[in-house]
Amino acid sequence: MRGELDLAAREAVRARLLRALQHSVSLLILDLSRVSFCDAAGLGVLVGVQHQARTLDIALGLATPRLHVAKVLRLTGLDRSFPMYGTTPGRGTGVSTGRIQSGPAAAR
Repeated sequence: MRGELDLAAREAVRARLLRALQHSVSLLILDLSRVSFCDAAGLGVLVGVQHQARTLDIALGLATPRLHVAKVLRLTGLDRSFPMYGTTPGRGTGVSTGRIQSGPAAAR
């Protein structure tokens, strides 16, 4: 993911993540290293998609959030609700983790 995970990007990000779930087997890890901002609407997307993932028996994990995003996750307690990864599994190993874009570039 990259850009802002906020009210403006909410619907586009939700739709892309739900599509990504359709192609996941047991684990979907979102690389947050390029997410510059996350507000309550963005957190709502993550929680909603996590709920949908659970109904499909898929774990939704979060990897490498930037300082601001990590702080929001920690303050809301969501860092305890998601598997958290310090690095993105598969990076540099040839295994694709996928990319979900948010913000203006995602609309293109």
